[in-house]
Amino acid sequence: MGLGKTVQAIAALEAIGDDAYPALVVCPNSMKRTWADEFNRWAPGRDVVVVTGGVVARKKSIALLGTGEADVAVINYEGLRAHTRLEGYGSMTLSPEEKTAKDLNEVPIKTVIADESHRAKDPRAKQTRALWAIGRDATYRFALTGTPIANSPEDMWALMRFVSPVEFPTKTKFIDRYAQQDYNVYGFMQVIGIVGEHADELFRIIDPRFMRRTKAAVLPQMPPKTYAVRYCEMVPKQKKAYEEMR
Repeated sequence: MGLGKTVQAIAALEAIGDDAYPALVVCPNSMKRTWADEFNRWAPGRDVVVVTGGVVARKKSIALLGTGEADVAVINYEGLRAHTRLEGYGSMTLSPEEKTAKDLNEVPIKTVIADESHRAKDPRAKQTRALWAIGRDATYRFALTGTPIANSPEDMWALMRFVSPVEFPTKTKFIDRYAQQDYNVYGFMQVIGIVGEHADELFRIIDPRFMRRTKAAVLPQMPPKTYAVRYCEMVPKQKKAYEEMR
């Protein structure tokens, strides 16, 4: 957080030029206005529309992107899945509604930016498969996150499937080749790490797709973190509940 992912993404679009537009930014609802403000600050020549409000209002905003009246549309993850078809995954059956092209599928989107893209780590989730669908025909795809792996290397596959669907077509092959697995306490297989003998191969594939910025590189003027431990006494009611559970 605070290392410039938003600014660098906008700079990348401007470096590409007009071929990067129209562009779609998918982000948490709380970040939509921030993205619009950052575009106005760093790319003031671009017209940005925030997709918000009811269904009719959202469709009107998306239409501006389709007609060229807007260069960038900013939408949240929940809104995205209502305005695009979904991609399939595994044996999951898509309903006729989920297969049908919608408003965003009619727009020739050149770039899709997925902000806080770790929200799309679950391939079964509709918002993940909506992101895959809208990104499939885009020329450029950017996944921005500070935590590409939240729980295990398994999380990485869905993000890489968005960034490069040709290189990461199926999760099963990815898991079989690169994931070290073991049984959990419930008797199911879980990913616990990367297979050592295939680690270098995996890094050769994903490293060209990654750009990492650290605080030391971006904010060298900031002092290092200072850690302090503070103890707080529980009130009697809390202590009683704690002792009962213990």
